[in-house]
Amino acid sequence: MRSYVAIGFAVIGLLAARPADAVAQDSVLAELYGHGVHAYFSHQYQEAHEYLTTAIEQGTRDPRTFYFRGLAYMALGRPDEAKADFQKGAALETTGADRVYPVSYSLQRVQGPNRIEIERQRQQARLVSHTRTIKASQARYEQLQDAEGQVLRNPSRPQPAPAKELVGTPPADDPSDPFGGDAQPIQPEAAPEASATTEPADSGTDLFGDSNTTEAMPADAGDAFGTDAGTDPFADDAAPATEAAPATEPAADPFADPFG
Repeated sequence: MRSYVAIGFAVIGLLAARPADAVAQDSVLAELYGHGVHAYFSHQYQEAHEYLTTAIEQGTRDPRTFYFRGLAYMALGRPDEAKADFQKGAALETTGADRVYPVSYSLQRVQGPNRIEIERQRQQARLVSHTRTIKASQARYEQLQDAEGQVLRNPSRPQPAPAKELVGTPPADDPSDPFGGDAQPIQPEAAPEASATTEPADSGTDLFGDSNTTEAMPADAGDAFGTDAGTDPFADDAAPATEAAPATEPAADPFADPFG
């Protein structure tokens, strides 16, 4: 547990040290620049050159350092090097500075031909930067126009093929499925065909319209529901009685009274 705490504090210390180092570096460069400017206005041009050169070699991004070293070059009789520093300072001020520096305020005490030259280089650098920005914007616009024209010239670009409808495609066999097997493709069910021999229902007396029913059988003498009175057991006029059979005497009762 203690080791994790120690590692955590070490990481925090490293993260906190990085901004501190950057601030310390900036403060050193700012101090070198300040000494160089102070030496220049004290007419100690060689000393100013040394301070400002050290700041540039340490990687300063302050354009004022180049301007004042150019002024020191100009005071030392080296105009070509002075002009080169003026150009570098103007380019850095326009595009490469890490932040906005108060250049005009710092150059208030610089007047005469040297200030005119510095301002000319600054204006030239701003013009170059503006031209570069316009060209970049124009290039992006032309690229968009070309892309739009390409779309207008080829409106009928090939469309992706529609996905095919899979009818009855069996899923992939799963060896772990106990019910898996060789599934057969499911075919779409065909619609039932209409019967060509269907006959219309009989509009006669047959209420059920059964066309296959045989003809009604005529009532004959054996029909129990016939209308012939001679054969109807429920008819009102009974058939003439046949000759009555002679009455038979009742049999003697074995239990009768013998004495009558």
